[in-house]
Amino acid sequence: MTELEGLVQRAICKICDLDMEGVPLDAKLADLGVDSLAAAEVLIEVEIGLGRQLPVDVLRRLDEADTVRVIAAQLESEFGGAALETPS
Repeated sequence: MTELEGLVQRAICKICDLDMEGVPLDAKLADLGVDSLAAAEVLIEVEIGLGRQLPVDVLRRLDEADTVRVIAAQLESEFGGAALETPS
């Protein structure tokens, strides 16, 4: 599991009140109860975890993403290794 996958997984656990075992990396977000409102809340948790604001269009892509792994890959693609660096 990558750090980004763990961050997204923990955010979903918090928002959907699930334990880590209940959020496999390849589980469909809809099956976990992540609707558009929950997706926005997950995004906020990810921003807090990263310590930076994400572009608005990330939420749209989050709605389209179907698994924790896909969300983490999109964030990695967007930010590369800088996603987990502390902003200056």
